[in-house]
Formats: sequence, structure tokens, C-alpha cells
Amino acid sequence: MRDDEELAFFPRITRREFLKYCGVLGAIIGLGETAAPDIASAIEKLAKRPAVVWSLFQECLGCSVNLLQSRTPSVANLILRQISLDYHETVMAAAGDQAEKSFRDTVDRGDFYYIVEGAIATKVPGAMTVHGETSMDIARQTYKKAKATIAIGSCASDGNIQAAAPNPTGAKGLAAFLREDAGIANPVVVNSPRCPGNAEDTLAILSYILINNKVPELDAIGRPVFLYGQLIHDNCERRGHFDAGEFVEVFGDEASQNRFCLFKVGCKGPVTNAPCPTRKWNGHLGWCVRNGPCIGCAEPKFWDKLTPFYQPVANVTPPGLGGATPTQIGEAIGIATAVGLGAHFIGQVATGRLGKGGPPEQEESSKGSKGGSS
Repeated sequence: MRDDEELAFFPRITRREFLKYCGVLGAIIGLGETAAPDIASAIEKLAKRPAVVWSLFQECLGCSVNLLQSRTPSVANLILRQISLDYHETVMAAAGDQAEKSFRDTVDRGDFYYIVEGAIATKVPGAMTVHGETSMDIARQTYKKAKATIAIGSCASDGNIQAAAPNPTGAKGLAAFLREDAGIANPVVVNSPRCPGNAEDTLAILSYILINNKVPELDAIGRPVFLYGQLIHDNCERRGHFDAGEFVEVFGDEASQNRFCLFKVGCKGPVTNAPCPTRKWNGHLGWCVRNGPCIGCAEPKFWDKLTPFYQPVANVTPPGLGGATPTQIGEAIGIATAVGLGAHFIGQVATGRLGKGGPPEQEESSKGSKGGSS
């Protein structure tokens, strides 16, 4: 077969495009681009498209829209043609009782993967119902039968804005609900936060599970290490300005025009683990820091803990003229973040690059190696 011929099992996708995607996917999930032939073989040999059930709870639909309007259709088409999206209230043709039958038939078979978008209402269960059932009942019953479960977006991962104080509906992320309210001691939920959840990241997680037959290695709050193993600060395109002590002081000043570091106007990149600067959005064309400061939406309780959004992160000291080391990050930020930021400053001082705008240290990427299933 010529490289420019379309694949029979993926219409409108050539073999060259297919292998290129497999190489990209291999790099994302930690197997390397050289694993492209093996990944291609694994995908081609999936005789039956795995069934996916997608629940929508307390959310704004942004995660679904991000998936459906992906600027890189070769990725979305590839995976969406390889899975059977048996239930998704917004995009499925069926409605009412017919939609519920599709949901029940798929869940009762048990051979499916579960994706949840939106928070679970626990204090006022009636605030979130589908076909007469609460989000609590649906999530509890469906999780137990799924082969693996992914929480897409910050709402499903940690409650997001709905869970902000005073949180009248008792909104919680899926894993917290299962652990605290559903009586499941150690639920295995792969969290893919950010607001909205990034479509390509979710597809990469699902692909990892399908290819490896297990969930990826997760960090302490359930995020896949291969995606969330580094701080945004580590890969930020404005990082050199941070090291040189060059900051935007107020929006619209000359430093803004020069695209200096946004730390002083509230950027939470130094305390946020996410792949935003490397994966980007809108067909890899842009991300938040291209236009304004990161607000830390991939971190737990960011709406309460990382506000005010346009003020500098507490207890983080940027480089100064005489050279500086960072003070310890506050308890709300977490020890892991403090260690990562501290290592960066120590490296800057040791190499004499602090305040001189030198390149960032290269940190070895964490790779997923262990997981489980629900």
C-alpha cells in the first residue's frame, strides 16, 4: 500500500497520516515515536470498537464542545471511529426513553469505558437528574460496571466552580464522591482536569488504556503522570523572562507588549501541573498564557485556593537583582510543588544563570508504568 492511499478502516485518512498520528500518540503516552508501528498494529487489530458511555452532570458542556470542535480532526476522527460512543446525551440522535434504553443496554452488558463530564451534586441530589435518576445514583451504578473510568475537565475531577464556597449543591468530583459518599474505598478514576478538559488529552488517555489494557500511572490526585508530571512554569514560553526578572507590572504596560512574564499579575504557572504549554489548544495554536495569566484550573479547589486570580501566588519569591531562592510554598500549594520550584531555583543559582535569562533546566519526564481498573 502506498503511503498516500486511504485506509479502508479509517476513510479519508492516509497511511502516512495514520502512522504520523501513532508516532505522536506514542510520544504522548510515554512509549516514544519509535513505537508507532506497534501502536498502529494494536489499533488495527481492535476487531470490536470498544463501547464508551459519556455522562453529563453539573457542567457547561465545554469539554464535549472541545472534543467535537477539535482543530486536529485526524486525532478525533481516528479515535472516534475506533470507539463506539453508545451514549452521549448531547450528540446522540435518540432522546428520552430511547436514549435511556441505549444507556441501560450498554451498561448492563458491562463491556464499556466510562467518561464523566461534570460534578456530582451530593447535598441537593435533585439538582442534577437524568431520566429521573440523580447524578449520585447514575455515577455509583455505572462506575462499578465500567472497565475503566475517566473524569474529563475540572468539574468531574474536582467539582470546579460549582464546588466553590459556599457550594450549595455539595458539588464534588467523581473520585471524591465515590470515596466519600458511595462507600468505595479506593476508586480508580483517571482525572483529566482543566477548564474545559482538553479533547486530545482525553483521547490520549483512552488510547493508553486500550493499548496497554490498564490505566496510566497516576499522581496523588489521580492525574496521569505522562500528561501532568510537570509544572506549567517548566515549559512556559515566558520562562526566560521570569528567570531574568522581567515582569508585567500592570496589564497594558510596555512589558505586556514585550510579552514579559505574567507572574506579578497573577500567573499560577509556578504552582500548576498541566501540559498546556506543550499540548496547547485549538489545533496546537494557542494557550492561556499567550493572552493572559494562568489561573491554575488544573489544580484542586483552584477557585477558592488560588484566588484572587490577578494577584501573585503567595509565598513564591521571584528572582531579584541580588539573586534569590524561593521561599517555601504555602501549605495550600503542596510539598510537591515546593520541591519542584526549589530545584529550579537551586539549578539557576548553581549554574550562574539566575537573573540572566538562561534556558530552563531539562527535567526527565515521568512515565506511566502502573495502574488499575475499576
